[in-house]
Amino acid sequence: MSTQQNSGESEGSESAVHTAEDRFLRDGLADLRRDSLRDVDLPSVDAEFEMVVHRDDVRRHYVASLDELEVASIDFKQMGNRVVILSTTVVPEFRGRGIAVELIAYALDDVRDRGLLVTIYCPLVSAYINQNPDYGDLVDAEHPGHTPSDHLLTRRITS
Repeated sequence: MSTQQNSGESEGSESAVHTAEDRFLRDGLADLRRDSLRDVDLPSVDAEFEMVVHRDDVRRHYVASLDELEVASIDFKQMGNRVVILSTTVVPEFRGRGIAVELIAYALDDVRDRGLLVTIYCPLVSAYINQNPDYGDLVDAEHPGHTPSDHLLTRRITS
């Protein structure tokens, strides 16, 4: 995306601080960093395409596209006042670029804007919320969902 937040740290100290998270990113949660999770997927100066993110109600997906090529999606279903988040998928060639993080943030912001709650079955979304507790109020207390590997993802992010 084209916005950037500056964490105030110098580039050298940031890479030293985030060594554990960087290892985790290679495993699939691109750019989930403790201090600046929204500072992701910034296009290079020579980038040809801007990422577009939207909700597709017909297919029940949140979609991230680059020049009309769908590169990531979040599958969901609507159940009353809840959005049940099932899974997040990123095309292998586009992993590690922060696309999933941006897509998850977009989806959760959209759920909040529509006044809905979420039930989470996707471990990526669960890990994102664990790292961003300001989204915790969106989780439906009666139907929070179930992500068996959630505790493993959280441990990896914080170690």
